[in-house]
Amino acid sequence: MLGKLRERLPASWLILGCLLPDLIDKPLFYGLLWARGDPDPLIAGSRSVGHSGVFLALLLAVALVARRPAAWAIFAGVVTHVLLDLGGELLTGPRPESSIWLAILFPLLGWRFPEAHFRSMLEHLRLSAENLYVLAGEIVGGAILLVAWWKRRRARPQSS
Repeated sequence: MLGKLRERLPASWLILGCLLPDLIDKPLFYGLLWARGDPDPLIAGSRSVGHSGVFLALLLAVALVARRPAAWAIFAGVVTHVLLDLGGELLTGPRPESSIWLAILFPLLGWRFPEAHFRSMLEHLRLSAENLYVLAGEIVGGAILLVAWWKRRRARPQSS
């Protein structure tokens, strides 16, 4: 079933949706961290607005109104991203102050987003590289993209 759904959704928009939460939240967090010198009281980590249920609801509303495959692909990509982040937390165990549930259920659990346990991009990358779930996800994701690229390349007609 997922295969047929994936065939109906534009791949480029689906990929954008998969990346969108981090494209929003990481620059927001690091920009505020750089500007303030300390974490922002509200945006204290790299999972905030783009990982929130409010954002998901907004994207769902846009997809329902627009009725366009691109809108549905972005929504599906963001849902996939949040579910994968949630899966990682379920496997590794959440810290209450940094649980992704604070972002997903924002503002129902309070007017705060999850706190980061790193204070720089380099520290964030180092901690991510030490996490087996993150590494496995990056390897699998890279392999999926490589296979999709290879299939697409082989399917193109060769010019003579």
